[in-house]
Amino acid sequence: MKVDNLLPPPKAENLQTQAQRCKDALLGLQPKIQHQKNQLFTMLYPVIVELLEKRVSQKDILAVLQAQGLKLHPSRFKALMTAHAACADHSLTSATGTDTDEVQA
Repeated sequence: MKVDNLLPPPKAENLQTQAQRCKDALLGLQPKIQHQKNQLFTMLYPVIVELLEKRVSQKDILAVLQAQGLKLHPSRFKALMTAHAACADHSLTSATGTDTDEVQA
């Protein structure tokens, strides 16, 4: 015997109220700190690349990031830089339709 058949069907307004409560609770969720750091780093990546190209030291960049609330260990910084560079290379390859291993004439 199924238990579901014994319960009366939920009233439409109760279901609507429950759905709204669930929606409000879901919308109140925040990304984890690590994800927030990754999002912030993604937004700052172009500026960081520009600074590195101007020979600003990684140590100075990390010090400013930490002062602004984004504390990263140097190894984490390097890992994020590598991951973003790989994404940028992939985007460039996809946009141009060429392989980075091909020799350009």
